[in-house]
Amino acid sequence: MGILIGIILLSILMIIHELGHFLTGLKLGFRILEFNLFMGPSIYSKVVNGIQYNIKLLPIGASVRFAGEEGEDDPGYDPNDPGLFYNRPKWARAIVIGTGPAVNLLAGVLAFLIMFSTFGYTIPVIQETMRDTLADQAGLVAGDRILEANGKPVRTTLDYTAVEMFTKVDQPITLTIHAQDGSTRTVVLEPKTAERFRLGVTVEPELRDGGAIVAAVDPNSNNGQPLLRIGDVLLAANGIDYLATEGFRETVQQSAGQPITVDILREGQPQTVTMVATRFEEVLPRGVWFATDTAFLPAVNQSVQWSWSIVKVTLKSIGAIFTGQAKAEDTLSGPVGVVSMVSNVVENEQPLRDKIYQLLWMFALISVSLGFMNLLPIPPLDGHHLILIGVEAIRGKRLAPRTQTVIGVVGLALIVFLGLAGLFFDVLRLMGG
Repeated sequence: MGILIGIILLSILMIIHELGHFLTGLKLGFRILEFNLFMGPSIYSKVVNGIQYNIKLLPIGASVRFAGEEGEDDPGYDPNDPGLFYNRPKWARAIVIGTGPAVNLLAGVLAFLIMFSTFGYTIPVIQETMRDTLADQAGLVAGDRILEANGKPVRTTLDYTAVEMFTKVDQPITLTIHAQDGSTRTVVLEPKTAERFRLGVTVEPELRDGGAIVAAVDPNSNNGQPLLRIGDVLLAANGIDYLATEGFRETVQQSAGQPITVDILREGQPQTVTMVATRFEEVLPRGVWFATDTAFLPAVNQSVQWSWSIVKVTLKSIGAIFTGQAKAEDTLSGPVGVVSMVSNVVENEQPLRDKIYQLLWMFALISVSLGFMNLLPIPPLDGHHLILIGVEAIRGKRLAPRTQTVIGVVGLALIVFLGLAGLFFDVLRLMGG
């Protein structure tokens, strides 16, 4: 079921894109030969007003075919037919080509608006600062609005997250803050480390018998003589229950390397071990926590701003691949990856409200990304065709067919390479690689 919903979501995005081309072409007098719903062999066809509508076997995607779209070599058409694709005015062709990506961008904005107005949204205003974070030590307080981060405007929380994501943990982040009293100040989140004491174990996310299940044990725990074992259930430290989360952590921290008694369940039997917490240097988290809002009118602005933020993050991510700041396998994803992510959302055990929120978020994200990527000037994407129209307007004539073919082959090779790379990384992720 999850895979099916993933395919449907991806297909809806592609159908919306092709409908943009189709409806504007119909309105602007282009001669349209076919509109195909889905792909593969046709299972139903009907001709209406000279346009053949097909429903095809494989339930993904859509396509529209304009008369004369393949160029001057198209057989069977009167070359003077004003409805042929290249006989229409350049401005009309630009609109028809541009509306595909445009409706994807608009669909993304609308999905964000539905999500924000229904579930609320974060804003770049500090909600609170937690102890032992860089935000707290730098003097950020509730109500502070972040205007800039490292010189970049922050209009959405994604703008700040993007700066944080591409800033190493040992590098500072400089913030321009607008306080509630109307003043503006500069705050620097300067990386710092602090002495920390931990039991030296990793626990599973699920609790059992009122405690945490030990998933892994650091060989250096208890001064290199581990007493805790995988499968033990942590119940208390010096009498403080594990479920009293902050109290438990504080108890271990305050032991400062002195013996501490830890109550556990081992193979179902209660035991108490006396051990020493492991000392290490911990990089303090930046600790920027944002407030939320539910007002509708600001949600409209945030929907547009979030869409623009996604475009900026996409550009930054592409640039990071070429500069070596990011790995391609962590950034590139194809249809298989998209379907897999949607499937995980659908099949995970969580409240229906959370599933709807995540699906709306993924629809908006993918729709905006699809619209933007189609505007890149790479054959055979829509952005390439818009560039050709611009070149035609400057030269007064179209590029020679052979030149267009060479450009198209090079661009298509790049698209195929990126598609195969995305598929390869999708498969690796599915295999746990």
